Amino acid sequence: MRNFGPPGGRMAFGGMGLTPGVKLLLIANGVMFVLQSILRSIQPDLLESLLTFIPQKAINSLQIWRFFTYMFLHGSFIHILFNMLGVWMFGTQIERRWGMRTFLIYYIVCGLGGAVTYGLFNLAGASAGTQMLGASGALYGILLAYGMTFPNSVILVMMIFPMKAKYAVIAFGVMALMNSTGGGNGGNIAHLAHLGGMIAGFIFLKVTIPSLSAGMGSSLGGDISGAWRRWQTKRKMKIVRPSAKTDSGQAKPGNGSAGTAKGRGKRSEIDTILDKISREGLQSLSDEEQEILRRAGRK
Repeated sequence: MRNFGPPGGRMAFGGMGLTPGVKLLLIANGVMFVLQSILRSIQPDLLESLLTFIPQKAINSLQIWRFFTYMFLHGSFIHILFNMLGVWMFGTQIERRWGMRTFLIYYIVCGLGGAVTYGLFNLAGASAGTQMLGASGALYGILLAYGMTFPNSVILVMMIFPMKAKYAVIAFGVMALMNSTGGGNGGNIAHLAHLGGMIAGFIFLKVTIPSLSAGMGSSLGGDISGAWRRWQTKRKMKIVRPSAKTDSGQAKPGNGSAGTAKGRGKRSEIDTILDKISREGLQSLSDEEQEILRRAGRK
């Protein structure tokens, strides 16, 4: 993945620091690359023969680990440098929005999607025995998520051309599709894995964060504001206030001062949860908070 420049909310590096999940990925990839370099002087391609993704071995021989391990190996220093630079620049902002757990699951899902797409299209062809390695499939998934979450941020394509993230996502997707039509491994780059990473990422977002994927469809990746998420959540909830009146205009029985105070406490609790959704998204809620919203919605 060699086409990324610095992300921008307004052409600036967003965050600069390392989030826990991104830090873990950088360390894991760095350790594996050092190990690759050391072992090459002892027994060339030892790790590559065991851990890279080879469709024939991964699928026909059921060496399932290859679907995951390939994304932690790289062919050269430049290869790992650009991939990890992209993970840092885009991944830190995604992880801050989603949290470490969701971000890491998303990363693995996109890498897995890249391997599956590459493998299925190459299994019956001459490339079935060709090995694939690198984190580019997962990185393309991160780029998709970045473009959908921060659509108007500006990134530098080819380190030269400023482009809004939502348009860069479309451009990279089209390029991956066009390059993959002539074969999955053109120019020593597994374009099918790039495309597969984006497809898997979109499916993941569609299932787990539907409001985000819906925003992408309606406005080329328009970011869903916190106020919109809160409004939608409130709209789906039918909460009967303790002070609600009957059709005849009389207050319902049992709504004394104690009940009113209790009702105000519940409303305050729900408002706090809704504020959290506005700031961090629905996936940030704990099991207890989700249960509170479900109980409120059933009333």
